[in-house]
Amino acid sequence: MAYFQVTHDGTGLVATFEAYGKTDAVYAAAKEWGNQVRGQGSQWTVVKVKAPAEPRIMQTYYVCGVKRESANTAEFGYGDFPRYTPYIAFTVEANTRRSACSKARKKNPSYSFNQNSVNSNPIYTDADLPKYLREGLEAVL
Repeated sequence: MAYFQVTHDGTGLVATFEAYGKTDAVYAAAKEWGNQVRGQGSQWTVVKVKAPAEPRIMQTYYVCGVKRESANTAEFGYGDFPRYTPYIAFTVEANTRRSACSKARKKNPSYSFNQNSVNSNPIYTDADLPKYLREGLEAVL
């Protein structure tokens, strides 16, 4: 799909549409403008344009770690069943998740962020942060 600037020559209406081709862009314009262009002539000008730039919004990403607690006692099965406690290691301000991972690696090179790995460090945004981590974060703030 590409972006096309469509102009209706009879009315002077101009807009940008995302379509597969020039004809699809004209159909999309006619559908959107409807009665404004009906009966005003059928002359259209279509020009292919670059995609509009999307604004990048900085978000706060939370990089999490896991604390392993074990002792040679009956509580931990004499070392066979350790307790894993997740915590928020630090926060990073970034535009995208990928740039947040890059900044986190610069802070601590031992962290990994592979989605398919069991041992990777999870990274969350404000909306994705699990409830159990959010409660711990609110206690700190």
